[in-house]
Amino acid sequence: MRCLLFMFCILPLVAQAKVDVVTSILPLQQITAAIMQGAGEPELLIKNQHSAHHFAFRPSHFQTLKSADLVIWIDRHFESGFQRIPEILQQSTASLELLRVLELENQDGHIWYSPMLLRNMIRQISESLIKIDPAQAKIYQANSETLQQAIVDWGQYTGDQIAAAKPRYLLDHDFLTHFQEYFKLTAVATIHDSHDQHGGIQTIQLIESQLDASAAKCLITNEPDLSKIGRNLAARYSLPVYHIGVTDSFVKHLYHLTETLAKCH
Repeated sequence: MRCLLFMFCILPLVAQAKVDVVTSILPLQQITAAIMQGAGEPELLIKNQHSAHHFAFRPSHFQTLKSADLVIWIDRHFESGFQRIPEILQQSTASLELLRVLELENQDGHIWYSPMLLRNMIRQISESLIKIDPAQAKIYQANSETLQQAIVDWGQYTGDQIAAAKPRYLLDHDFLTHFQEYFKLTAVATIHDSHDQHGGIQTIQLIESQLDASAAKCLITNEPDLSKIGRNLAARYSLPVYHIGVTDSFVKHLYHLTETLAKCH
């Protein structure tokens, strides 16, 4: 009888157990948090504004991954060190490698700036959460639909703003490939590629010729610190520098990007 009473008492605790979800970078953490709102909070692995391309794993990170129910990341080449993910994760841990499931392998990993790819990401994350936590399916579905609509609204607003402003900008880092493809935009020039590398003196000379031919109105970066080359070019061409930094919600971050581009006209 006592055993039955004990089992009855712990059943509600089991039913209310939260799933352990780990995301690699802040945009994924914020997107996943919006979908999980009311059901749990995902953990962020790459913290303190560390670049995903230069991130080094520590023992505590391995332990976090091993205890996860679901791990969400962009691509084993986008996040430094994630080539080892198959060795690290437990067999019981579900994983979502977004470039692979979206059939975008070997492409730029900044997929959260494209309204179309972002909506596909939201769907994939929601479905993965429902699979490991079907008890909270209604919450995930409702939150996903709300977030999807917010992305539609942002995309429409951004299209209108870009059409009106016709922005001309220099990128310190190539993080808008998918955004530009969607909105049919082209930067005047880009200093570093999507992995923070540049082609040396010849590349800088080419960028300078591009800036001479088609004057940019600003320099945009998504990194906390502007590169030395970026600082030099901004000074030489008198370009205001805008950082697309961290905000307290992902949707606010998207609108910040739109408003920044609208100023570069």
